[in-house]
Amino acid sequence: MYPFIGKDNHVLIVWGDSVDPNKLKDVIENLKQLVGPSGKVSLENAGRLSLASHAASSFDVVLSGVFFPQSIVHSVQQLGEVARIVKPQGTVVLQEATVLQNNEKSLKTVEKLHTTLKLAGFIDIKEPKSISLNENERETLKAVFNTSESLNIVEIQCKKPNFEIGSSAVLPFAKNIAATKPPSEVAAVWKLDSLDDDFETIDSDTLLDDSDLKKPDPSSLKVCGTTGKRKACKNCTCGLAEELESETAGQPKQSNQIQTSACGNCYLGDAFRCASCPYLGMPAFKPGEKVQLSNNQLKADV
Repeated sequence: MYPFIGKDNHVLIVWGDSVDPNKLKDVIENLKQLVGPSGKVSLENAGRLSLASHAASSFDVVLSGVFFPQSIVHSVQQLGEVARIVKPQGTVVLQEATVLQNNEKSLKTVEKLHTTLKLAGFIDIKEPKSISLNENERETLKAVFNTSESLNIVEIQCKKPNFEIGSSAVLPFAKNIAATKPPSEVAAVWKLDSLDDDFETIDSDTLLDDSDLKKPDPSSLKVCGTTGKRKACKNCTCGLAEELESETAGQPKQSNQIQTSACGNCYLGDAFRCASCPYLGMPAFKPGEKVQLSNNQLKADV
C-alpha cells in the first residue's frame, strides 16, 4: 500500500463523508498488520479532527482523504492541525478532488493545493499523482460536490519539518555577538540599599525654622508705589490700586481724553471689529468721535 509505513508506526486515517465502511475496515486491518502490535492505527472524521484533541507530534503517518469518494477539501486550518499532530519528519499523504481552473467554489486547482500545503508548513512536497477514475466514479464525485465541472483526483505526499511548531533557534551569525550589559560600577550607581547604616536621610521637620512660620506684615508685601510717584502695578493685588482710586474719587474727569475701545480698532470698520463688538454693522468713524448706539444694540441677547 504505502512503503513508508513500517513497524511500530502510529498511523492516523482521516476520512470524509460517504466512505464505504467495509473498504475502510479492510484498509485498517492491513495497516494493523504492517505496524504490528507495538504500532497503532487511529481513525478520525475530517469534520472532528480539530475537536479530537490529539496530542502534538503523536503520529508518524497521516493519511487524509485517501478513500473514494474523496470528499475532503483540505483547508489551511485542517492542514495546520495535521501538521501539529504529526511528528517531525513525519509523512502526510492526502488525496483531493481538483479542478482545471479557479472558481468561486471551494475546489482548488493542483497549483493552489500545492500552495496551501506550503502555507501549512509542510516541506518536501512531491509531484502530484493523478488517481484514475471510471465514468461512474466521476459522476459520483460531481454529485458529491454538486458541480458539472470536470474533476480530477490527485495524491500528494509531503513531510513535516524536523522541528516542532513554534520552536526557535539561534541564527549562525548571532553566536559571536556578545550580550551588551552595563558595567557593574554603572549599575551600582542606581542601586540604593535602604538598610545601609551610612546612608543619611534629611529630616523634613528641620527644613523650616520659627522665622519662616511667622505671618508677614501686609505693608511689607507692597511692591508697587514704593519708589518715586505712587503708581499701582498692572493687576495690582496689594491694595494700592483701590487706595489711589478712593483718593481720586469725586474729582472731575478730564473731558479732552479720547475714548477708545478695548482693541482700539472699532473705528476702522467691521473688517477690524471683534465678533462681540457693539459697533458691528455701523459705518467707520473717526477716532474720538461720539457714536450713539441704539437701544437694541445695548440690550443683551436672550
